[in-house]
Amino acid sequence: MQVVFLNRPGEYWEPGLGNLKKEFPNVNFIEDSSPENRNKLLKTADAVISGKLTKEEIEITRNLKILFVPYTGLNNFPVELLKERNILISNTHANARYVAEKAVSLALALLGRIVEYHNDLKKGLWNRSFDDSDTWTSIQGRTCGILGYGNIGRYIARFLKAFDCRIIGYKKHMNESEYADEVTSDLTEAIDKSFLIFICLPLNHETKGLMNGEVLGRMKGKYLVNISRGSIVDEDALYNALKNGTLAGAALDVWYNYPGKFAADKNEQVYPSNKPIYDLPNVVISPHKASNTTEAVKAMIDDTIENIRQYLLTGRTKDLIEKERLY
Repeated sequence: MQVVFLNRPGEYWEPGLGNLKKEFPNVNFIEDSSPENRNKLLKTADAVISGKLTKEEIEITRNLKILFVPYTGLNNFPVELLKERNILISNTHANARYVAEKAVSLALALLGRIVEYHNDLKKGLWNRSFDDSDTWTSIQGRTCGILGYGNIGRYIARFLKAFDCRIIGYKKHMNESEYADEVTSDLTEAIDKSFLIFICLPLNHETKGLMNGEVLGRMKGKYLVNISRGSIVDEDALYNALKNGTLAGAALDVWYNYPGKFAADKNEQVYPSNKPIYDLPNVVISPHKASNTTEAVKAMIDDTIENIRQYLLTGRTKDLIEKERLY
């Protein structure tokens, strides 16, 4: 059995990886992130730990049985090909509580107009009147729709209960209702009943572009928080809904454009949208950082190590992906 780490394990990986080597002395654990050895290692690997694999890379594998993804999202992988090759995928949801915390903090910043007030006060402008143009919006007692009522969604609901919010969970395949006041498989119902909508859906062929112009058109005076994937929300429709005032506001941690991970110029300017969404006053923006806290990273590493251990013991993990749904 050959287990290959294509992402260079950092310092925090070392104790867990060391324990795996002691527990499974007959397993060959290889740590090599060098591009020149990547294809050679893929040809013989039984298990791979990586944040990204291309279709061409999957095609050259001969023995690959399982892919371990050390985070949640799977949009960096050719899932259809993995399914055809009957290669298992195991990810981690250990970051869920931290992503949920970020989602709620974005919502509070959006409704509280924190960024707007901060920027005005830096210019000596005081938003102190009590007319509608200066007041902020309380989250307390609001009805919140959570689209994608999974690990992250349940934590969001749990945190929002401190504000006496009513929770409507939207989930196509309903099997969980913890912390929710109601759960529905009807997207229109979830949106119509909610004042604040959180997007926590996985990106797949069913959800890409789900929040289109028609859906956003139903959200007059409502707020949107997206901590899932940018392309779940139609980019042009989002910009138009924010600009024309249909949406009261949006907080966005996920985008349509990203810098190249290995770009030569680390100071390269890459605007997150093809539309000037970030220039609108009713928007709070964040550079896809919901999992980027030390606690979340450590939790995902610990969970990935445990998934590897369980697979080596039993041939299964607790976080195997249903490849039809991508979660």
